[in-house]
Order: sequence, then structure tokens, then C-alpha cells
Amino acid sequence: MSKKIKVTLPQNIYEIIKNDISDFNMTSNYFMNYIFLNLNEKYKNFKGNPAIAEQSKEKSSIQFNLNKESSLIYYDVLRDNNAQNESEFMRSLLIRYATNPKNKRELFIFKEAVERINLAIKDKKNVYITFNDNRKVKVSPYYIGSSDLEIANYIFCYDFSEEKYKNYKLSYLKQVYTTSEAAKWKDSNYIEDVIKNFDPFLSKGQIIKIKLSENGKKLLKTIKINRPKLITENGDLFEFEASDEQIKRYFSYFFDEATVIEPIELKEWFIKKYENALKKLKDK
Repeated sequence: MSKKIKVTLPQNIYEIIKNDISDFNMTSNYFMNYIFLNLNEKYKNFKGNPAIAEQSKEKSSIQFNLNKESSLIYYDVLRDNNAQNESEFMRSLLIRYATNPKNKRELFIFKEAVERINLAIKDKKNVYITFNDNRKVKVSPYYIGSSDLEIANYIFCYDFSEEKYKNYKLSYLKQVYTTSEAAKWKDSNYIEDVIKNFDPFLSKGQIIKIKLSENGKKLLKTIKINRPKLITENGDLFEFEASDEQIKRYFSYFFDEATVIEPIELKEWFIKKYENALKKLKDK
């Protein structure tokens, strides 16, 4: 019978752990064993800010079972770290993990995939990426970068199936396989420019025109996540350098406080979305 461990955490640390388990598409048991196996001796340099944990007085608990691999080294790890209290040792590991920025935590959780991709980038080789939905694509990887707010990491690459440059979220990856094929580096100037000025949405050179109400202008100042780069402002008319996908994600929160003027295809996308939403409401 596997050993069961219960760990009590400050509420803010507990929430970070639970959110990461969900965002990284893992089970609680897998995640907790991963932390135990990878965050003891080998990764002492992976340091967070334990003082953050002391800001929360409320507590919540996580319970998990040691898997076979963890069980084999469990007592050796406790002894090597001079751990007198099992639960306290695991708590210290989780706090060290949780008090790092999310993009750094993500790189740690997906370190095997990150190492393979970075090696492929160094050797200029193509890789096959399998996603959580089991979709598989062949890409030439160039860079792993994070968003401005350090929320997520993205793989900048050339996707052979879509025949265009793409950014894929690291957390969507399930498996990485490196091939012996030479990667596509023909557009080296473009690739180097994207790496130098990394943008998760690859929006360079794409101009989107949006009309904002007075309340829309206030929302623009308030909502920072995925906010597109503002190019010009003239009264109610704003021009952004952004991809269609970034505009869809960001301005969907604005409802009738924002109106897409150009491009027409993007404007029609919003119209269709609102029409479908209205139809569903009427059907109820």
C-alpha cells in the first residue's frame, strides 16, 4: 500500500498550486510526486520568496500518495535533507516552488520538453510536437519566450502543416520528439527580429482599427493582460499593432464598448459571435 502524505499550506500557496495543476493539465498526485522528485537536492537553485507565504493566515490541505519512484527514495531524501517532519519538508518544497513567477514555474514543470526543444534549436533540427488533445505537428523551433507579464511561455516556431510561423503555449505540450531533419531558417532576419522583440501573438506589422466608447477607454487602461500595443489614438479611434487572435481575446471583454473598424474579416467575426450569443439567449 502506497504511503499517503497530507500537507497543510497557506491559502495563497494552496491556490497557486491548485491553479497550476489545472493549467498544466496534471493530476494532483502526479504534480505532488513531480515536486518531490525534482525539487529536493537537484534543484536547490530554484529559489522562491518564502516571505510571500507568510502573508496568508488561512490554511488548506493537499493529500497525495507517493508513487513507486518516490517511494524508493523517500526516506533517503528525508535523511539527506535532515528533515524531522515529513509534512513540513514537503510544505517547504511547495512554498519554494509556488513563490516563483508563473512562467518560471512552468519552465520547471516542463523542463524535459524545454531541454529537448532548446537542444533542437541549438542543433537547428525539426521536432514533432504532440499536444494534450493528441494533435501532432512538425515544427522548426527557434525560441522559448514568455509574455510581458510573465504568465506563460511560448514556443516560437515554423509549423509545416499550416506553412506559417506560430507561437504555441508550452503548457499545451504533451510530448516532444526530435528528428534528424535540418530546420527551416530561410527567413533568418524575421526570426531574429521576433526573438529580439518577442510577442506571443506575432503581431508585428498587423494594424487593427478599433472604436472605443468612453467606458471602453477606461477598460483599455485597466485591463492589462493581453493588451495590444497602441500605435495611434485620435478621439474615439485607436490603432493597435496586434494579431486577430490577440484582439479576439482582449476585446471580447468589452462587449459594446469596442467596435472593430478594420480589418473587415475581424469585424465580421465579432458580429457573428454576438449574433450567436443573442440567438442562444432568445432560444432560452
